[in-house]
Amino acid sequence: MEKMQKYVLSEIKSLKIPLKKPQIIFLKGELWAWKTTLSKYIIWDLLWVKEEITSPTYTYYNKYRWNFDWEEIDIYHFDLYRLKNYDEFFAIGWEEILDNNEGIILIEWPDIISDYYNPDLLIEIFKTDDDNKREIKITSF
Repeated sequence: MEKMQKYVLSEIKSLKIPLKKPQIIFLKGELWAWKTTLSKYIIWDLLWVKEEITSPTYTYYNKYRWNFDWEEIDIYHFDLYRLKNYDEFFAIGWEEILDNNEGIILIEWPDIISDYYNPDLLIEIFKTDDDNKREIKITSF
């Protein structure tokens, strides 16, 4: 499934994202492409996590719990921007999280792990001539 539409930030809530569990979601885009904004929307609005959602740029990842139909699901939000290569990812031990995933994992800047892991959903965000608009392409695998 692929679709591409333009969104302004105030309309991002109209974006339909097919979520399931377990799921690994790659978010790709340039700096300031709204990857974290879109991650916050997914975690806060679509998964109903009602705690503060912060950028994991300096912590590398944040973990949240989703309680739905009496089931607790782990949600991980990774930002791999500051890692140089897969060896750094592996040395920290995060492959265990991906290998044992039973929840939902959102990964910003996934390029360093893309040779080792495939996403269930790829969300690509493209800047446009208008700083307030983005083109968003969603691909399911």
